[in-house]
Amino acid sequence: PIRYESTHSVANLDLSELGQKIAKSEESRNDAFQTGREMKTAILEARYALEKDASGTSESSDKLEKLFSSVVGSISADADRTPREANLSYSIEDYVRLEAFKHFLSTAKLISPSQCKYATDEEYLAGACMGMAQDLARYGLGRATERDVHSVALARNLVDEILDELLQFDFRNGPLRRKYDGTKYALKSLETLLYELSVTGGLADGEPAKKKARVEDDGDKENTSLLPKAELQALRLRMEHRDELREKLIKKCRDGQKAAKQSIFALHRNDRKRADLLLGQCETCIAEELLPIVNEEPRLRYGSFANVLEEYAEAKLFYVWLFGKNGDEEVDAPSGELLGPQEFTVQLEPEEYLGGLCDLTGEVGRYAVQRGTARDSDAVTLSLHSNRQILVALQVMQRVPGGINKKMDQLRRSVEKLERMLYEMSLSEATGGRNVNAASDDGAKQEEG
Repeated sequence: PIRYESTHSVANLDLSELGQKIAKSEESRNDAFQTGREMKTAILEARYALEKDASGTSESSDKLEKLFSSVVGSISADADRTPREANLSYSIEDYVRLEAFKHFLSTAKLISPSQCKYATDEEYLAGACMGMAQDLARYGLGRATERDVHSVALARNLVDEILDELLQFDFRNGPLRRKYDGTKYALKSLETLLYELSVTGGLADGEPAKKKARVEDDGDKENTSLLPKAELQALRLRMEHRDELREKLIKKCRDGQKAAKQSIFALHRNDRKRADLLLGQCETCIAEELLPIVNEEPRLRYGSFANVLEEYAEAKLFYVWLFGKNGDEEVDAPSGELLGPQEFTVQLEPEEYLGGLCDLTGEVGRYAVQRGTARDSDAVTLSLHSNRQILVALQVMQRVPGGINKKMDQLRRSVEKLERMLYEMSLSEATGGRNVNAASDDGAKQEEG
């Protein structure tokens, strides 16, 4: 049998409940993907029916509305800022895009955000503005084929105003930025169609509506605009506020993550007092500065904030492993205790806890190296026992998040290194406490002499 069990009476790490939670979350995510696929099919059917008949068919519309209700509930309810599961956000974006196109066909104007309360600001911009611009470019091509100059001009005017409005937004690199670039090409396509119609005599029956002069006063713009200017301005201000929150969060995350890292360094230096101080600073930063921002804008939960929580989890786990949950153990005799996911003062997502738990094995390995130089075989044995507990607990979980799989190889290597260290220490003990490598070097020198 493998002789790695520590003499410390430490409870085994049981992550079965966490594994069940992750499995349920994965099942829910798979269901959401299936709903998204069904909704995509229903939207395509409704769009095809709309192309055949502007009124569409009741069968395709009813199917789409049923799926839509299962995703957002009431169509009049305001959109929740909590990120949607799987790819459902893209499904809502496509739905808004279809509704915006229907609205254009009946009014030649842009659907307003208040008519799409179920969609987030990003979904509205991507679907009703940028996505619908692509639909209008295709619509313009079809109408140009029929020599319908007036309809092409209406599409061109709307895309032109949409682009003018979007120029006021500051899109960061991402999906919205790429789709915004596509809007410019849609306008160019419609302009080209109008030019080609003009040179082929397409304007003989009547001039198309010209682009509105840019010297109109504000009052005339509000009355003649094809866009809901006031609502779009309010939407832009909301997005600017979220960008400010994001920048603020990123800056403050640096402080929290730095405090957690430095607390780990302090623990390795046996500076418990400073480690206590830094862990307290990290917890205060998370609770008082970061969480209020994340609660206001839940989409900021992932990224910098998640990295802070993972670093904090690692620091807290290492602290408890050294001093115990009550904090009354001495550093030269580690407690070997491992905190469960529900034992933190800050609520952690499974990925954040498991990420910190995997990173803990690296700190335990470094501690084992320190104790190994002092010939403390009990501490090295406890370190190996703890890392093996973590490895086994992760291996027997029903489901492990994808990001954690990348850390499993590192965890296995940590266990193997500690096994090798214990073996070398046993050799050193068998030779009377001398370092085996050093003794070999001395013998070689004597032979040379």
